[in-house]
Amino acid sequence: MNTWRCFLGSCKDRSRPRCREHFVSRRAGIVLCSLACLLPSAAGCRSMLELPPAARNQPSTAPSDDEEGGWLFRRLTGQDAAADDPAQAHSAQADPAQADPAQATGPVQAASVGRAAAPSNAPSGPGGQGDGQRGGQEPAAIPRDDDALVLSTSDAPVEKEETWGILDLPERLVGLFRPKRDEALARALFQEGASAYQKRDYATAAARFRKAAAHWPDSPLEEDTLFYLGESYYFLDQYPKANETYDQLLKKYEFTRYLDTVVRRQFAIGRYWEQVEAARPAFLGVLQFTDATRPRFDTWGRALKAYQSVRLHDPTGPLADDSLLATANAYFLKGRYEEAAYHYDLIRKDYPRSEHVIPAALLGIKSYTLSYQGPVYDGTPLEKAEEISDDVLALYATELGDDRIRLIEEKNRIYEEKASRDYAIGQYYDARKYYGAARYYYRLVLHDYPDSKAAVMAARRIREIDGLPDKPPDRFPWLTRWFTSQDD
Repeated sequence: MNTWRCFLGSCKDRSRPRCREHFVSRRAGIVLCSLACLLPSAAGCRSMLELPPAARNQPSTAPSDDEEGGWLFRRLTGQDAAADDPAQAHSAQADPAQADPAQATGPVQAASVGRAAAPSNAPSGPGGQGDGQRGGQEPAAIPRDDDALVLSTSDAPVEKEETWGILDLPERLVGLFRPKRDEALARALFQEGASAYQKRDYATAAARFRKAAAHWPDSPLEEDTLFYLGESYYFLDQYPKANETYDQLLKKYEFTRYLDTVVRRQFAIGRYWEQVEAARPAFLGVLQFTDATRPRFDTWGRALKAYQSVRLHDPTGPLADDSLLATANAYFLKGRYEEAAYHYDLIRKDYPRSEHVIPAALLGIKSYTLSYQGPVYDGTPLEKAEEISDDVLALYATELGDDRIRLIEEKNRIYEEKASRDYAIGQYYDARKYYGAARYYYRLVLHDYPDSKAAVMAARRIREIDGLPDKPPDRFPWLTRWFTSQDD
């Protein structure tokens, strides 16, 4: 008989000698295996209940004797750094330097002091008083050694061992060509770059900063390195590389302490690219290969990207509304009035206290009227323009000055355009001899826009078609009756 089938239960007659023997041995094997698996777990549970040797050697203290909750409470509140746990209490008593943090020395303490200190000289922005470079912009000062350069090795991220498969092979191959992570080398390169930067040797400084960032990525030093690398490119007039480095800094360190300076730099770069593209347009509007201060491809689009970066990374900063207005003006000058109107509306909605609200409203009205394509097209731009005009006249009547007269003139033009739309619909039915519908729209013009030029033409046309039938005569009555009967 097949013993395997017997174990599966195919042999239903367990009274047979051979089947009963196999069945009993199977049950015994299962019991023994279960006991073997339970013994280690039972031993582990017993060992978990026992105290460590260091804890057993300490004098026992009842929990009620410690009014503040014990060593864990003191550790969380920072009241007793020496007594982190009962196992370290004895070593702290033997070594007073470990019990008193004020007497401790070493790189950890130096690093904490260095991180807490602020730079001696704050970076100056594009509008700062400098030595005449870039319109009075002074290069940002390098922090002192005790401010940014004394960093602890413990600040570096811990590299974890990871498993990888065949799909990770391309990334692994690329990693073979990356510079080796070396903290000491990165510090030395940063110091060399800082020395060259202070001497205004920006080419040498950029080379050193670039290598320093490559040898110690994702570290506290990389934030400083990326910023001063961007500054070096900026003062070398290599604005595409500078803007790219600033973007990398903002992407990796969103709340960087250099945010104010970086957004000012990006706004200045965007303004320069927009103006130089207007003065010397690139080939086909997108390509250029002769000017190192501007991108090879799409200078105008890259300028708008720089404005967008300012607004996204510092939405409440002093240049957020300026960058939004610059973006809207760029679209307006390009004749892309729908995009311009959208960004002008964002200024009024997102920055109602900005000094650009009134100019944005006036330019928004103009953008909507210019985007209107005629009486046979969508009339939404006219409705939007009229709505903004009413809001501006109601909210900023005393602040408009001479712009109030121009706004009223623009509102009158919108009035005439809306009257022309209804008159054009009446002409449509008039040309097809549906005089009833034509008279309806002509009277609508007289009712809604009585002071318009279209109202004069509508009144004259009403007199001309007075008495004519509402619909044209039916020239094929038999065909009309046949279709009507089919429908019935």
